[in-house]
Amino acid sequence: MQTLKNDILEIQINEHGAELSSVVGIKSGREYLWQGDSKYWGRRSPVLFPVVGKYKNLKSVYGGKEYSLSQHGFARDCDFTLISKTDNSVSFELTENENTLKKYPFKFRLVCSFELNSNKICVKWSVTNTNETEMYFSIGAHPAFNCEKGKTVLSMNKENLEYSVLNDDGLYLPEKYPVKSRFVLTDDIFDRDALIIENSGVTSVSLSNGGKTFVTVNFTARLFGIWSPVKKNAPFVCIEPWYGRADSADFDCDLTKREWGNRLAANEEFKKEYEIVIYE
Repeated sequence: MQTLKNDILEIQINEHGAELSSVVGIKSGREYLWQGDSKYWGRRSPVLFPVVGKYKNLKSVYGGKEYSLSQHGFARDCDFTLISKTDNSVSFELTENENTLKKYPFKFRLVCSFELNSNKICVKWSVTNTNETEMYFSIGAHPAFNCEKGKTVLSMNKENLEYSVLNDDGLYLPEKYPVKSRFVLTDDIFDRDALIIENSGVTSVSLSNGGKTFVTVNFTARLFGIWSPVKKNAPFVCIEPWYGRADSADFDCDLTKREWGNRLAANEEFKKEYEIVIYE
């Protein structure tokens, strides 16, 4: 576990999964990040790579071969290597191995970095294609924030929004439903799993209680999810910037044709980031 601390926040990042694991306010002592109680959901803020969501039938097809990969990919379950640390930043690296190549047909270099500046945590991703051919992948965030259902308000910085949902197999359905840019979090909102919002122009999602904002997630991704476990009254919500999503229910499993998938030429690098802002 690696720790970064200033006079506002102390954060911890686990080398297993390069997962942000704690965000504590120095003044209040408040833990803002969900702590992974498996009664509800055992993770905290996993990185989703090389797939966001599910492949249809948990498989992809590339080069005439089938590859089996579970939901959200393998990076969250791998031990990363610490490659650098300063007073306010830390970086971890993951590369392919014999096991990943059985599930996913590409070599890669994934670097996950965390920077703590004042009350802001910047999470950065770098994906490098180390193959001699084009590479296909998705990547996304899944941070979970402690909140009180029925009292916490979620707000977004755009109006006239629509969302999509998943079917019982966790696959994307194209139907759109209206959603307000500001609403109270309740369990019934997640009766059909995550709310998936695409091409909305939303770049900021905040949580507030009693009129006071306590968390904001800023991002440039054109796709994001909002999720909490269905019908469990879980005391947290996830705000998830994504570069990729679950396959559609009618998808043919061709890895090169995935909606919202990313492709990299040989030796090319993909760099993205998002920001968590904490208000004490």
